[in-house]
Amino acid sequence: MDKPFKTVEEQVALLESRGMATDSNTPDILLREGYYSVVNGYKAPFIDRDASAAAKDDRYLPGSKFEDVYSLFRFDRELRLLLFGRFSIAEETLKTVAAYCFSKAHAGQHEPYLDPASYDAEKHQVARLISDFETALGRNPRRPPKRKLYLDHYVSNHDEVPIWVIMKYMTLGQAFKFYCFQPESVRNDVAKTFSTLYANCHAKPILITQRRLRLAYDHIKDFRNICAHDERLYCARVAPSLDTAIGDVVKDLQLVLSKAEYVNFLTEYLRMMPALAKDISPEVMNQVLNDMKMSPVGEAFLVNE
Repeated sequence: MDKPFKTVEEQVALLESRGMATDSNTPDILLREGYYSVVNGYKAPFIDRDASAAAKDDRYLPGSKFEDVYSLFRFDRELRLLLFGRFSIAEETLKTVAAYCFSKAHAGQHEPYLDPASYDAEKHQVARLISDFETALGRNPRRPPKRKLYLDHYVSNHDEVPIWVIMKYMTLGQAFKFYCFQPESVRNDVAKTFSTLYANCHAKPILITQRRLRLAYDHIKDFRNICAHDERLYCARVAPSLDTAIGDVVKDLQLVLSKAEYVNFLTEYLRMMPALAKDISPEVMNQVLNDMKMSPVGEAFLVNE
């Protein structure tokens, strides 16, 4: 077998044979967290590339310790938890504002979100979105819904389900499509509303264009999925060009969170860095910060404070 089963003791021996120091806690950590998740996920900054190329397998830099790899693993877990909470707030705001602006544009219409004429996108894209709405309502014979009490209440007791109710059922990805598929006038109204919300809690107002808002939520959506699936986050790259990093989405969040929420988030975020720096070498820490594209953070923290 290319990847045969190894006992925890054999995993520890493998790490030591490759130049990584272990300690008495290593076996329990490997048993609880998994070799693949900890080592394979977070070994990159500790790899000696020249020695690895010569040996044709992993070799670690002198002084590498398993506890340092585990520190980076735990840092990344805490980072996911911190960001996921803020992504959830950003998601709720997009759903609320998009539903509000859509309802304003279609006042008096019966369930306009089920009408293809309400959208400005490719027919197949609109059809899929409407199918998602129909599934939520229990009107799609091909896709049974996941029952939700609040939707059941509206379906049973009212002659329609408002978009702001059904939006609670939608994923962030579906809500993002709902925003992107709107006519330009509605998208502009959504962006204008975000600009107003920003101005109401910052000293210096800014113009948030529909394009900038779309890019921000495109990043938030992708990074939220990474957090939700418990994948490695600190060095992740998203967007079609794969050049958007954590440092970039931190700036995106400033556009969509309240100032108080953003400052609280950023304070927690920045406090994590010196805590990690105490556990790993300066060289590894520098690489981690570069992977995160930390350069925009200082600028984002000072804007409108």
